[in-house]
Amino acid sequence: MKAIFNHFNSLGGLYNVSQENLLDTRIFNDEIKLIEEYLKRDIPKLLWNILKKYQGHGFNDEVGFNVTTNIPILGNSTFLEFGQFLSLCQEASLYLLDILENNSDIFGHDFLPFAEATPGDYIALNISEQSVYFISHDFSDNEQSQIKIANSLKDYFLHLCKHTEENRILEKTPRITSVEYSNDLLSLMQKWKNKETSNKER
Repeated sequence: MKAIFNHFNSLGGLYNVSQENLLDTRIFNDEIKLIEEYLKRDIPKLLWNILKKYQGHGFNDEVGFNVTTNIPILGNSTFLEFGQFLSLCQEASLYLLDILENNSDIFGHDFLPFAEATPGDYIALNISEQSVYFISHDFSDNEQSQIKIANSLKDYFLHLCKHTEENRILEKTPRITSVEYSNDLLSLMQKWKNKETSNKER
């Protein structure tokens, strides 16, 4: 836990987005119990501690996670922004239990969202796997709504980083995404390969 808290501080710290009152321990525990009853599973201690300290908070700077899996909604970007931790305050617009219940078609009882990413999309823990997923609420028939981005909560939290100007420039740089060769070029390459191979055999 200490390593994660220190890492968050190194990223510029967090602030209370909607200026909600901090929940006292009893109310927080009651809210956690409601979530666990809904999921029929216990919330892992690491996430419990993170939500206790940071529910309703966002980072002071532009922070996110560099994904290695293609996420269509990001386009060419590999930087998945961190919006804010979901709240356990019932009056909050990003109230965790409401989000779970209102999106049961994409979360089921396997995923526990803990943060908003791009507006309306979430970062969630797969409770069975203990891995972290990006969950999209708006996707086409040929796209996945659940995309794995980290093997564990600890891996996800410790690899959050600031979005630097250098990363923005790299994202705008054109990249080769596919290559096609003409039949003529393939024929020339095959002839060259045959010639080189036969020369080495002599």
